[in-house]
This record gives sequence, C-alpha cells and structure tokens, in this order.
Amino acid sequence: MDTSQRFRVRIDRLLAKGSAVLGTHSPDPPGVIGFPTLDHGAFTEWRAQSLSLLTNLLGTDHVYVASFEQEVDRSYTSSVEAGIGILKAVSEDLEDGFLTDVLTLVSAEVFTDFLAMAGHLLECEYKDPAASLCGAVLEEGLRRVATNRGVQVRERDDLSTLNQKLAAKSIYTRLVQKRLAVWTDVRNAADHGKFSEYSKADVADMHAGVSSFLARHLT
Repeated sequence: MDTSQRFRVRIDRLLAKGSAVLGTHSPDPPGVIGFPTLDHGAFTEWRAQSLSLLTNLLGTDHVYVASFEQEVDRSYTSSVEAGIGILKAVSEDLEDGFLTDVLTLVSAEVFTDFLAMAGHLLECEYKDPAASLCGAVLEEGLRRVATNRGVQVRERDDLSTLNQKLAAKSIYTRLVQKRLAVWTDVRNAADHGKFSEYSKADVADMHAGVSSFLARHLT
C-alpha cells in the first residue's frame, strides 16, 4: 500500500467517525436554541484526529486545513457536515492525483527522518539495523518514484523488482541500477542475519547513496 492509499484509508475511517459523531445528535430541550447538540467528547476527538491528518498531509497553510479549522469549530451538526465535506474533497483530490507534489514532500521528509535514524545507528556501531532501515527507506522511496513517474507496481514487488522496473523504464541509468542492486544485497543480508557478508563501510556507502538517490529522484 503506497502513501496515497494509506492516507485515503485513514480519511475513510475519519469519514465514518464523523458520521458516528453526527449520530450523537441530541435536540436542545424545549425553549433552548443555539447550543451544540453533538457529544462534545466525540466531536473533539474526531476534530483533533482530522486536523492531525490534514496538517500531516498538507501542511498548516493549505486552504483545506484553514477551511477545516474555520468551519469545524464547535460541536454543531453543520460543523461536522462541513468537515466531512472537506475530508471528501481531499480524498477525491488524492484519488485524482492532484496532491502528488504534497505526497512527495511528505515522503521526502519522512525518509529524511528515517535516514537520520539509520545514520545514528551506524555511528553507534549498529550496522545491521542501520542496513535494514536504509533498505526499507529505499524500497518505499522506489515505490514513490514509480508512482510519480507512472510506472505500475504491485504490492508484492520487492526492492529488486522495483529496481528492475524503474531501470527498464529508463527512470535512471543501468549504472544506477547496479548501485541499487548492491544496496539490495546488503539489505537482504541484514534482513536474513548474514551479518558477516557486509561491513560497516558497506552500510555507510549505502546510507550516503540512498540519501543522494532519493534527494535526486524525489524532488
């Protein structure tokens, strides 16, 4: 499941949760007008989770985030209906590919964080988990590159298969493909406990190479 799919799954869950919040509607008592009619706790939880997703996906300055903050301010039925409408619009834009640049930025930031973790592990002489982490970042990065370039991949495609597909589409050169194949071997050795088949220097080269590769192909 790629990044776009994961966000859409999360939005679907929040849409269902928003509908559940609407189901907590309790009419005002006779003679009372204008008070919120939805369960405040359920509303607050849904609003916080929705804003967290939107800001993680789009950033704090995006129009969807600003609209959600403005429209979904109190536990009124109309507020939740507005929020559900915004979430549906974001999901539709994701489905139609209009938020590709945003997803690329999110992916790049996440990859940077994980590569920083791998670098720290390497500095602390933990070459094996560092190799596994670099390999995982590379695999997810290749999936993102494939999505951005219109190369069709399947969920079961592994790092080697992704590398072959992208090279076959001339996304990068055969020389780059060979470098990625070396990093794939290091990752596979780490994941299968064959720790003597590679050195700390091999992992350091992999870490630097993956960082450079993703910086080039995810921007």
